Amino acid sequence: MNGALATLIFCLVTTETYAQTTIGKLEFNGENVDRLNITFATPKQKPVEATVQVNQKFASGTMFIIPGETVVWLESNGNKQRLGPGSKHLASATPKGETHQTLWGTVQHFVSNKLNFYKASGPSTKHQGAVKGTVFTVEAVGKDVRFSTQEGSVAVEREVNVSISEHSKNKPRKERELTTTKTTLLNAGDPQQTFNHNYEEEVAYPSYDEAIAFFKQELEQADANGVDAEYIVEEYTLLGELYLDAGNPASAIDPFERAIALYEDELDPNDPLIAENYIGLGEANYGLENWDEGVSNCSMALAIISEDLAYNKEDFEYFVSIEDYETAWSIGMNLLDNYENLGWCYDILLNYEESDKYYALADALESQLTQY
Repeated sequence: MNGALATLIFCLVTTETYAQTTIGKLEFNGENVDRLNITFATPKQKPVEATVQVNQKFASGTMFIIPGETVVWLESNGNKQRLGPGSKHLASATPKGETHQTLWGTVQHFVSNKLNFYKASGPSTKHQGAVKGTVFTVEAVGKDVRFSTQEGSVAVEREVNVSISEHSKNKPRKERELTTTKTTLLNAGDPQQTFNHNYEEEVAYPSYDEAIAFFKQELEQADANGVDAEYIVEEYTLLGELYLDAGNPASAIDPFERAIALYEDELDPNDPLIAENYIGLGEANYGLENWDEGVSNCSMALAIISEDLAYNKEDFEYFVSIEDYETAWSIGMNLLDNYENLGWCYDILLNYEESDKYYALADALESQLTQY
């Protein structure tokens, strides 16, 4: 149920108290300046062109669109990001961590305060990385991402499909997409690497029991070794989904609850990915005939996804309207996840009319995105 997007991501956590991003320095034609014109979009607002100045603060989740010959330096939590000429960058910062997405162009990161996590990605999140305290560069090229490390190291997590030879015992109306991650470590001085969004990898298991045993052991070792939440949270989601497809909803509840706890306590409780775990809990409780609990879980997921969808849809339509198809594609991949998750959630609630509506919207959008 995870969406496939191609990027380098560095983990950041969000709480209800938001940190701010500050402009630390401005450059035009190689000279420092106090103010200049750029285009930016604060959260839930359309982009506007305006004059910005050094020390100006912006809300977490602001998108910056940088003109040619212009460099903008951002600062947050003691970290810095150099937004190169012609770049488009989405910066989110909270007291627990940061998430950055480069939609176009080149952005260099200077990370001295990792907090709970620091994520950085290109146009999509199919490839993600975790910072070890480093200086690194992300370059978005179309749907692909290139990155290099100038100091320290970066663990780049690649989204990989999980295939089970055994048929699902859950018998859903739509086949569940299972994914895990593989990691590539980039150290300072290593050659720049490019990750192709369209390249697909797969790990296969003969049965659900074997897959469950493998990922359960992986998580037990990670817990024992104190691995950061950013590396394991989605593996808990996967384990819950494997239990569901194996026909064991009772065992699925604990992994989903653990993932939710990690998002709420250590990562970002507002991350839309948390909704997938509420959907999983709803599906598990329905399988156990805990109807009221299942409805409550799905209602929580619907509220999170519907809010995220509203803003993704508005942004997507705006960038399509100005024929900025690269940015529209990046946002459209998030919107695609919204549609698919809503379809799955309504499927669990046996509301097939709504489920089919959102599945159809997902199919139509997926076809549209292939044209960008």
